[in-house]
Amino acid sequence: MKKRRVAVVFVFTLWLCATAGATNVWIDTDPSIGAPYREVDDAFALVLAFHSPELRIRGLSTTYGNAGLKRTTQVARELVGQFGGAAGLREADVHPGARSRRDRSNSSAANEALAAALRKQTLTYIALGPLTNLASFLAQHPELASRIQRVVIVGGRSPGTVFAFGPTGALQIHDANVVKDPEAVRAVLASKVPVTLAPVEASSRLVLTKEQRLELREASPAARFLYRKSRLWIWFWTAVVQHGGGPLFDGLAMVGVARPEFVAAERRHAWVRATGELVATPRRSRDARPVTFYAGLRPGWDRFLGARLKSRAQ
Repeated sequence: MKKRRVAVVFVFTLWLCATAGATNVWIDTDPSIGAPYREVDDAFALVLAFHSPELRIRGLSTTYGNAGLKRTTQVARELVGQFGGAAGLREADVHPGARSRRDRSNSSAANEALAAALRKQTLTYIALGPLTNLASFLAQHPELASRIQRVVIVGGRSPGTVFAFGPTGALQIHDANVVKDPEAVRAVLASKVPVTLAPVEASSRLVLTKEQRLELREASPAARFLYRKSRLWIWFWTAVVQHGGGPLFDGLAMVGVARPEFVAAERRHAWVRATGELVATPRRSRDARPVTFYAGLRPGWDRFLGARLKSRAQ
């Protein structure tokens, strides 16, 4: 019994050490896992966050994007209710936000919850969906903008980059989080909040293979959930697109915040073109502002990702 108590104390001490320097984060997300032919990367990114003691999640907001707001909020609450306990979260920590880009000028439960959180501590804002919620928040609470340490945006590109997948490049996708509300992106860039871009050209390299997905079925409850709900998704990317696996686009933002040593970052200058594209270049430009740009992944990211997804943290 004494040895057991010592072991418990040791594990608890390790947990305290791991979380002592944790980054306070707010996650804005548009998960749609479970709906046929929808991207599942938000759910993988959220489970990764739940299992990462380097992150202290202070709240989540939901937005339109991969699905409508009602659906994304429902999915986010289900994920938090089932697996968020590992991060000390409850369903009440999920706050609905924008239903479309037209809500950019409207208040929401997401905005007020974020304001309350920022009054308590500074936060890193991780945007996994369109930036409508954040643009709305900055317009309504400009006095709290300085409390946001940085915004990590899943989006942006190098000039001339085409997002093409498969052996012939037959599948081409757009920069979804940007094109759904480019005006919101402009508003965020116009603010003084530091910005980090996790572009598709880098995040598309964070791939889950068929074999790695199969490993999830023997792991934690969260991993088994992801395994069950990603069957059509992995089939589409491997059998139809003939890609090496399914890209976990949103996972790059989470890896970069939790374990920055696995991400190659560089300084760039970004702006939104008249066509609605968010581009980032090493060269200065009159209309651009400095950003941090995730240019790629460093060795070890795949082992880290696999271990965290399969963790029995809950």
